[in-house]
Amino acid sequence: MHLLIKECIIIIINRRFFMTNLSCNATTCSHNSDKCCCLSGIDIKGEDACSCDETCCTSFEHKENTSSNSCGSPKLNLSIKCAAHNCIYNEDNACHADHVDISGITAVNSDDTVCATFTTK
Repeated sequence: MHLLIKECIIIIINRRFFMTNLSCNATTCSHNSDKCCCLSGIDIKGEDACSCDETCCTSFEHKENTSSNSCGSPKLNLSIKCAAHNCIYNEDNACHADHVDISGITAVNSDDTVCATFTTK
């Protein structure tokens, strides 16, 4: 009984804090360092998305709107809170893709970014 409880807790923790490998070419973002994100997690919007063009990274902050040294250490793996319910990788508002690409090389605001990994169910 005690072992079963521990296994259930581990499963819940793993589902809640799934870490995804992220590559981001939104180099105008203050959180971007060498195409990696310096945040421990990001948020993806796209509640009714049917394609990646209808998604965006709401964690995006343009470099001109923040201090130049606001980026910490780049994270290769991070958690992604995802509102794109039509994506095959979305499980309970969390992204479970092994690798995610965020695009937005000339982005000025979050609407200029997309989750290029979005795949319709």
